[in-house]
Amino acid sequence: MRIRVIIVLLLAVSFANGYAQSRFKNEKDSLLFAQADSAFASASGHSDSILSLTKALLAKATSYAGNLSLANMHNAMGWAYLHKGFLDSSVNSLYTAWQLFGKASDTNGIIRACINISEVYTKQNKIANALQYLTQADSLCTATGNIPYHTNVQRQLGVVYREAKDYKRAAAYLNKALAGFQQQQDDFRYISTGISLSILYRNLKLPDSSLYILDQCNAVASRQAASPYRSAMIQEHIAESYYQKEHFNKALEHYSNAYTTFKKINNKGDIAYEAMNMGKTLWKLQRPGDAEQYFTEAYRISDTLKMLNFQYDIARAMADMHSENGNFKKAYQYLNNAAVLRDSIDLSEQVRLTTELKEKFETGKKENEIVLLKTQNELTEADNRKNRLLQYLFGVLFIASVLIGWLLFNRVRIKRRLNEQLLRNQIAGDLHDDIGSALSVIDISSRIALAKKEDAGVVAGQLQKIKQYTASTMDSMSDIVWSVNPGNDNFGSVMTRVREFAAEVCEPLQIQLKINMESASDRIPLDANKRRHVLLLCKEIINNAVKYSRCSLLEVNSEVTDHNRIQITITDNGTGFDPDTVKKGNGLVNMKARATTLGGDLILNTSAGKGTSVQLVFPIG
Repeated sequence: MRIRVIIVLLLAVSFANGYAQSRFKNEKDSLLFAQADSAFASASGHSDSILSLTKALLAKATSYAGNLSLANMHNAMGWAYLHKGFLDSSVNSLYTAWQLFGKASDTNGIIRACINISEVYTKQNKIANALQYLTQADSLCTATGNIPYHTNVQRQLGVVYREAKDYKRAAAYLNKALAGFQQQQDDFRYISTGISLSILYRNLKLPDSSLYILDQCNAVASRQAASPYRSAMIQEHIAESYYQKEHFNKALEHYSNAYTTFKKINNKGDIAYEAMNMGKTLWKLQRPGDAEQYFTEAYRISDTLKMLNFQYDIARAMADMHSENGNFKKAYQYLNNAAVLRDSIDLSEQVRLTTELKEKFETGKKENEIVLLKTQNELTEADNRKNRLLQYLFGVLFIASVLIGWLLFNRVRIKRRLNEQLLRNQIAGDLHDDIGSALSVIDISSRIALAKKEDAGVVAGQLQKIKQYTASTMDSMSDIVWSVNPGNDNFGSVMTRVREFAAEVCEPLQIQLKINMESASDRIPLDANKRRHVLLLCKEIINNAVKYSRCSLLEVNSEVTDHNRIQITITDNGTGFDPDTVKKGNGLVNMKARATTLGGDLILNTSAGKGTSVQLVFPIG
């Protein structure tokens, strides 16, 4: 990511070669100034990358750069420190920029540095220091007639007076600045000023006015594709407004949006602030466990960045939360931390000096630290090799998993296609065997009727045969259509079809029909092939009973046994027969073959004069 940012910056400044060459010592000096401008513009979203870039450029620039370019580079570095949350380092770099702009007699540069320094001092609650630099910037803008910079000074004055709780002056300056940026079509600063004004409205307990301004800022940001940092700031202040209205769920939603964005751009200071906001909102929503998680993260980051005000606020909030929850030990611990932090805040000047010394110490590493760093690098490289090996291993496992998954999916797909092909072949066979033969008989009968049209008896006989085969063909077609309809893929549909057939053949012969069906049969799945075999078996058994048994009662019972099997029993009270003396034909053999195809059994119970019972048992699924 860092390399990408550097490349973008270098491309952006490639057009700056002809920029006011007389102001610079040489072409490299001019290029450095333009690179600093681009770095400043990108600092809010890529603070880590910009810090690395500016440090590298400054290390090389001392031999050829003039005061103006060096000032511009320190200005960009200070801005990056600000967005990283290192406020003391930011002041140091910006103060250096202010001095160098003064040596170069660059009025606009001095104004810019004054505005930026005042913004950092405002974040540190050093109102007097901020006003000192803004007063100088305001005087220079008035003297030079620089309207855009003067508008920006008015914006920052509004922010400073707002933090000083002088809301009347703050409102006057912010509204002037907002109107000025709108007139200048400076959307970037319009959004910044709108955010500042929204804070002022919240201080005045006017959250709806705050939301109105922020909605306008959000519209401008969406229209102009604002940077992630700027969009996150809008989300943060929308959340603050909802929090003041006690709409805590809405507040949590927008705090979460801001927190996620700041995480992506790794802006430590704002991550800490949003985590603190998430904690206090979750506390209001009676979610103390989640609240403590975010408070702890905010406290840890604030401690790392030496943001004492944040640490103090978080410690007080956690003390109150634990006190409410009855955890007085933790409440006392955080209350004690808050007292220590309160004392530390009063010693902020000492903290600033300590940070400066730390920065100077880190820039002049000693030999033993270099050796230690080298050893750490070697250990890190060993860990990296181990991690790369694990990554390769996981990569191979992932590819193998994908391949196995693809093979299984392909196998299921091939099986489905095979079943579809078998179904097509089956339908084609049915059409050829049943309907084809019936149509052949109809064709022959119609030819005979035409040839013997003078013989009324022959014609009537052939027409009767045509009628019978037409009805048979319609019945076969109905069975085929029924068997391929996926909506009928259940046992209940089969039994409904069996009942319709049984009623159709029993009623003309005045045979009493009793059917008892499984209550949950609609929920028992059966595929098209099984349904077809079950239906044809039942129809053949019923047809044989009606044609040969001379029965007066026919019973059809279906149930699901304890062994997850379906049992269909068809019983008649007819003459019955002796299986040993009856000539064996293809009918019983075919029926047993169908039962075997279903994975089940066909059981025949009959004797002369005692009726017949045929039982079909097959597994579900």
